[in-house]
Amino acid sequence: MKKIIGKITGFLYVAAIVTVSVIFTIRDADRNIIRTVTIEAGDEIRIADFFRECPKDAKFVTPVSGIDTSVPAIYKLTVFYDEAFKKDVVLKIEDHTGPKGIAIPKKQWARVKWPEAKDCVGYLYDLNGIAKIEYQNGTPDYEISGLYMVPVVVTDWYNNSAVIDVPFEVTDDHNAPLFYGIHDINIDNSENAVINYFDGVTWKDDFDEEPRVIVDNKNVEIGVEGSYLITYKAVDAAGNIRTQDAFVNIKEPNVINSVLGAGAAWDSNEHNEIVRIASGVLDSLKGSSDSETAKNIFDWVHSHVTYEQIFGVQTYEGAVYQALTKHSGDCYGFYACSKFLLDLAGIPNMMVVRYPVTYQGHYWNLVKIDGEWYHCDSTMFMNHPTVYFKNTDSQIGDSRHRFDGSMLPVRAGGNPEYA
Repeated sequence: MKKIIGKITGFLYVAAIVTVSVIFTIRDADRNIIRTVTIEAGDEIRIADFFRECPKDAKFVTPVSGIDTSVPAIYKLTVFYDEAFKKDVVLKIEDHTGPKGIAIPKKQWARVKWPEAKDCVGYLYDLNGIAKIEYQNGTPDYEISGLYMVPVVVTDWYNNSAVIDVPFEVTDDHNAPLFYGIHDINIDNSENAVINYFDGVTWKDDFDEEPRVIVDNKNVEIGVEGSYLITYKAVDAAGNIRTQDAFVNIKEPNVINSVLGAGAAWDSNEHNEIVRIASGVLDSLKGSSDSETAKNIFDWVHSHVTYEQIFGVQTYEGAVYQALTKHSGDCYGFYACSKFLLDLAGIPNMMVVRYPVTYQGHYWNLVKIDGEWYHCDSTMFMNHPTVYFKNTDSQIGDSRHRFDGSMLPVRAGGNPEYA
């Protein structure tokens, strides 16, 4: 009997030891696990983060490969470890990182509207997108020339912010541009008279290298005698304005046949010869409509005149004579030859001058076809093998063909404003 009791007592003793061991194992497992883990948006989800000492067999029971860690959220997960335990844990994904970006240095005129804050920073990046961009201290209002660092605050959708200091070079400019060479313009009253409002006229500003210059010529009536007031207007980037008046005096022509163009002065022999040659050319170019005739003229000039740089000043009549007899000329020669043939054909046209005027000037024709004015250019260009014909403003809008639309009639698809 004593032996049986001893065996039972021993068994209970061993069972007690095993029970206590299991209890301590469970407690140790509970102490080792971290129930709530917070990671930064964009970081990797790692099983080791959920343990103080990560067991070798620890793994996620809940699939985590489909979780987008770029988006803040809270997830309930289950983990397995120590060959026996499954525990529920919480994963929190939070965004505490501010946006990144760079400053875009700015030049600013005092007393001129400041750019929006968003235009002062670039290459912005944030995992969850930019919510707002604003000046830290409100829109600046510096009126004294100098270099200023202006803080711009970029904030994401989780209210994380970054401050980017933007350098501003502020210039206080009170001086308007100056005109040089403005004078009264005298022309004849033919309907085809061409006015070059910028002949001999230049301008300069102390800060702005390219102030905007326009001419208000709305009162001028081509073909009607009279003295018409025109106003030159220059506006610099700081908003300073200079105006200066002149007159266009339109009088009866006192030169030969108006078909030769304003200011033409051939002697009689040259005149007879050039009209004979041009008339012979035109006979083979006449089409069933003005549009077809004009197209034939520009194609003929383009293919029969070779580009040659002309040095010095060339008159209109000299350019026409050289183009039709020597088959050469620069862009002014291409323009003049086209104009002469258009005039003979009775097709309205006028000169367009590249604007602003530089040492690389350019000339082409504005032609009235079917009641609308179109850009046409017969000049040969290496990268443009055909003529520009019946082009609207946008169609001819390359660097060679910039122009002042306020000096021209409204074009097809265009407008009377500066272009």
